[in-house]
Amino acid sequence: MDYVARRGGFSCVIVMKSFDSFNLHPSLLKAVQACGFATPTPIQEQAIPVVMAGGDLMASAQTGTGKTAAFVLPILHRLLTTSAGQGRGPRVLVLAPTRELAGQVTEDIAKYSRFSRIHSGSVVGGLSYGPQIQLLQRPLDLLVATPGRLLDHMNAGRVDYSRLDVFILDEADRMLDMGFI
Repeated sequence: MDYVARRGGFSCVIVMKSFDSFNLHPSLLKAVQACGFATPTPIQEQAIPVVMAGGDLMASAQTGTGKTAAFVLPILHRLLTTSAGQGRGPRVLVLAPTRELAGQVTEDIAKYSRFSRIHSGSVVGGLSYGPQIQLLQRPLDLLVATPGRLLDHMNAGRVDYSRLDVFILDEADRMLDMGFI
């Protein structure tokens, strides 16, 4: 969309990108539209093309600016457009410092992947091991985890990293501040 703003005799054309301009998988565009999002936020506009191109990204933005969608949407696109290797382990691992943040990321993943066949889940502290063990025994596209619980599962030999293609540290600075070096 093009918008023209006139102020003091000067004209300025502001071009607002749409999510369509990223060439995301149709099921993701459908989910974004169902969420009521029309245009990407500045962090999404800058980050999505980098991640779509397979580049490494370190980004910082205020709470509520859409950072999670900035990395989740292109990662889901990648999962939907590339074939999975043999195995059952996750293709993507998102490490979050707290159970609450891991829960928010997991909810966003479910929201954006609801029109696709992405298999995702989380392993976090404070919850029963049983369902998490079952989750890790099934083929999994995307896993969200907190460091402590992931280490528990790793030490028990329950995490298969043979298919891991993408690793995301969400709020890495906070994890380091919490002592998860």
